[in-house]
Amino acid sequence: MMPSKKFSAFALFFAGALLLFAASMAHCTKAAPRPNSLGIEESYTNPNTYLLAVPLEAVALEDGKYVTIRFAPYNTYALYDESILFCGVDSVRKFEGKSGVVVMTYETRAHTMYRGLGCHELISVFEVK
Repeated sequence: MMPSKKFSAFALFFAGALLLFAASMAHCTKAAPRPNSLGIEESYTNPNTYLLAVPLEAVALEDGKYVTIRFAPYNTYALYDESILFCGVDSVRKFEGKSGVVVMTYETRAHTMYRGLGCHELISVFEVK
C-alpha cells in the first residue's frame, strides 16, 4: 500500500519543523580561557626586537627625554640605514664603552609617542667582538 500524497507532504513538513525547532534550541558558547596556575595572563609572542648593527649617530630630542639613534644594519649597511627612537637618556648610556658592531634588544611595542612616532624602551646593548 502506497502512502498518500497528503501524508507524505505532512511527514515532510513535520520533519522540517522538527529540524528547525531542534536548531533553535541548540545553544553554543565560546570556550572559556583556561587560567594558569599563577593566575596571570600568558603571552605567546616575543615582546622584544633584536638588531645587529653599527651605531652611526645619536641625536637627543627635548633635552634628552628622547634619543634617536641611526644604525647601519649588519650585511646591509651599503643599502640603507635605520633610525630608532628610544625613550630617555639611559638609552645613550647603554652604548658607552662599546664600539663597532653591537647587538641591541629593545621592546617592540612603543610605550610613549614623540610627535606621532613610537618611543621604544632599550633593554640591552652587547658589543660583538
